[in-house]
Amino acid sequence: METMKKMKYALLLFLVVSLLITPACSSVNSSSENPENEEIPTIVISWGKSLHTGMMHLGFIKPELFEDNPIYLRPITDSQLELVKDGEVIAILDFIVNDGGSDAATMMTQGKVDISYNSSTAIIAAYDAGADLNILCPVQSGGISIVAAKNAPYDTFEELVEYAKTSNMPIRAGYHSPVSSPRIVLEYALREAGVTVTENTADYKANVLMTDLKGVSNLIPSLSSGQVELWAGPVPNPQNAEAQGIGKIIAALDDLPGGKWVDFPCCTMNVRNEIKEKYPEIIKALIQVTTDIHNYAQNNREETAELMQEFVGLDKEVLMKNNTVYATDITDNFINGMKLYYEVMTEMGKFSDRLKDKPVEEAMEKVFDFSFM
Repeated sequence: METMKKMKYALLLFLVVSLLITPACSSVNSSSENPENEEIPTIVISWGKSLHTGMMHLGFIKPELFEDNPIYLRPITDSQLELVKDGEVIAILDFIVNDGGSDAATMMTQGKVDISYNSSTAIIAAYDAGADLNILCPVQSGGISIVAAKNAPYDTFEELVEYAKTSNMPIRAGYHSPVSSPRIVLEYALREAGVTVTENTADYKANVLMTDLKGVSNLIPSLSSGQVELWAGPVPNPQNAEAQGIGKIIAALDDLPGGKWVDFPCCTMNVRNEIKEKYPEIIKALIQVTTDIHNYAQNNREETAELMQEFVGLDKEVLMKNNTVYATDITDNFINGMKLYYEVMTEMGKFSDRLKDKPVEEAMEKVFDFSFM
């Protein structure tokens, strides 16, 4: 009799446990089989208020331009977007403004930003320093000019070189980001022309003293305050300096000696490797959106200038002087430009870690990933 009671108790316990386990197992299986129950990932994305990278903001400003495309951005708030593919939301994008390449690369290195649009040279330098980042594709070329104070006694790059070599004191020049493309171009062009460049304020024998202006937003104030008399920067800052009557453009990339900087690539779409490995479908979709937006900007210059006025903070007339070319294609011009950047940065001693003494082809394999194109 006692044995029968124990058997009944064991059977009852088995049934209760089975009832508890079955729904849990069923829930796990249905969740894995039903994509609708999967959590939509949130990606942190960043671009600046310049015309080099800011075109992505068209997704906020006028989303209806792209909503008939298979993949597009749909604003939720003024700092959040849905990435929509074939009618389904595949990602939430949280937007952060960056103030240039170094700022963007720092935020990516810290894990605060997942995908950013900024200067390629900043990403190359960050990779050298240990950051697991990759460049996915270009977004533009050109759109960089060298600007001098309005009263500077030179009007061309050649005149700048001659003046710098004969001046009793170093010319004070600035850059908005330590490893930005404009800074690399300006410094290398000066050195190539035989001008000595330093960042040491005690080096009075140098021809040019370079200063970190710490952000694109400080380019215009640095001229108006007299902090510097020269800088290289992305559009629309040079055009704005002229419009305000505080500066003058003495050279665009195409004007520099040797012709090597003509239509030169600058800014790129960049990603933390952890994100591209975890969400390849999202990366591919976002590249398509990036292509669509930049194609619109390239082919609709006046409409784009009008739409971007408020975000950039400048009048349409200034933005219409934009000399940037927008495209995401992996062309020979882009690849050769990136190789030249790498060679120039190597020659200037910008690498001290993972890319130090590495040949250009090896560096290209490590820093760039074109597999999503």
